Order: sequence, then structure tokens, then C-alpha cells
Amino acid sequence: MGFRNIKIDGSRKLSIKNQQLVIGAEEEVQFPLEDINCIMIENQSVTLSAYFLQKAAEMGIAVYVCDEKHLPNAVLLPMVRHSRHFKILKYQMEAGKPLQKRLWQQIVVQKIRNQALCLKLSGLNGAEELLAMCREVKSGDRTNVEAKAAAFYFRCMYGLGFSRGDDHVINSALNYGYAVIRGLIARSIVCYGLEPSIGIFHHSELNQFNLADDMIEPFRPLVDLYVLQEFDMAEADSVLSPERKRGLFGIINFDMDVKGEKRIVSNCIDKLAASYSSALQEKRTELELPELIQLQVHSYE
Repeated sequence: MGFRNIKIDGSRKLSIKNQQLVIGAEEEVQFPLEDINCIMIENQSVTLSAYFLQKAAEMGIAVYVCDEKHLPNAVLLPMVRHSRHFKILKYQMEAGKPLQKRLWQQIVVQKIRNQALCLKLSGLNGAEELLAMCREVKSGDRTNVEAKAAAFYFRCMYGLGFSRGDDHVINSALNYGYAVIRGLIARSIVCYGLEPSIGIFHHSELNQFNLADDMIEPFRPLVDLYVLQEFDMAEADSVLSPERKRGLFGIINFDMDVKGEKRIVSNCIDKLAASYSSALQEKRTELELPELIQLQVHSYE
């Protein structure tokens, strides 16, 4: 797994030479493909070759492209990265409702726990109420505690009048960060032989990434914490500048905690995907879910 996350926001040409990504401009810059984790292509005048796409898929590099609003709207994913894809697919399709409900319960509980940690780390009230809600989550979250917790959580952060449907910079920042994390999760799901359209809780026939939308839930508070610390509702009418988008893209360089160990986000995602695959095969009953910690960039020793 690579460690470099590259954002292209200027008019550039991307090509491959001697197992190196070549970013062409007035001065060429090169990076070994094996070092690259993901690439964000934000500028719509960037040119690239089919060979670049083929090598990116071969190396398991997630390549994002953005829409006219400079928000991620597509991601290139590798295919056939797992030697036993059909075997895992059968486990997914045959997974019983009781198992799916237990796993979804674990995801929802950890999401709400991370939301409580987000409030606590930000010095805001409401953490104890959210932790109490964790104890109310039943198998399959049949009483929809997740939605109740989310409504309470965002009110604690931004006030009673806040809505996730409003068009302002806070929601734009949240959506940008979520999209980046979602793309990494989709990449990891495919690499572990899982079919991304077959979810645990999400089952939309129009969504190719139902499983990614399940797995992203405990990671959302990481984005929330960053946005809460870097943005202010007083500037809600401002735009999401290139500098701020670079900061949001950098969220994937932060650490979270898995079983007492600090791990970079991409590794936390891999742990979750691997544990889900094992749970489907009845090799374990608990998912390896990330816990939110104070924002810190991962340090490579």
C-alpha cells in the first residue's frame, strides 16, 4: 500500500514511464507508482492516457475525478485484485439477516461513539447523551437510533437551525471529505474481493457502493472533527477554496485508533474490510472498527 496522496489542481499531463508517475508541466515531477495511495484530479483540463489508468488499477491506486463544482464524483477502482472473488461473493450473497443485523449494530454503535468523541475533543456538550444512545442501539438498529443521534449531534455542533441539506461551505466541506473517504473504502472493498454493491444495511439498486456507504459511518466523525476545527458557520457563504480542499484531501493522512494502536486511515479501512470478509466466513464475530482520536498526521518511522 502506497503512502503518497497526490492532488492535481492545475492543467497537467499525467503519464507513466519506468514505473513512475510523470506529472508534466513546465517542470516534470515523478513519483514511483508503488509509493502512491491515491490521486485526486480536480482540474478538468488534465490529460492522461489509457495506459496511466491501466497501471493505476494494476497498482491498486484510487484515482478520483471531480465535477464542475470541484467535488469528487467518480473513482477508478481495480478489478480482479483478489484471487477468490467468486468465493467471497457467495458469502456476501448468502449472509443471513441475523449476521447482517449484528454487524450493522456494531457499525452504528461505533459511529455514535465516535460522534461523542468528536464533541468531547472539540469541547462541546452532548457527548454523554450520545454515549447513552449507544446503549439503545438494538440488532439492526430497528429503532433508528443512528438518525436520532445524527440530528442531535449536528445541533450540538452548529446550532438548532443547521441542516445537512443547506447549500453552504460547511456542508460542501463535509461532502468533499466524505467523498474522499468513501473512495478509499470502495478501493479497499474491491481489493479484498468484496462486491461493493452488496451492502449490510444499504441496499439501493441504484447504488454501486452500498457496502462503502455502510463502512464509511464510523469514519464520518473524523471529517466532522476536521471541518469543525477548520471552518466556521460565520463564513457559511464563502467558497471551498483550493487551499481548503487540499486540507480536506489531507484527512486521509490522519490517524485513528484500532484496538489501542494508532493507524493511518487507509490502514484502518483495510482492517475493517478484512474483518468483514472474515465475519462473512464465520471466522470472527466482531468487526475491527476505528475509534476517533485528536487530529494528528500519521508518522512513518
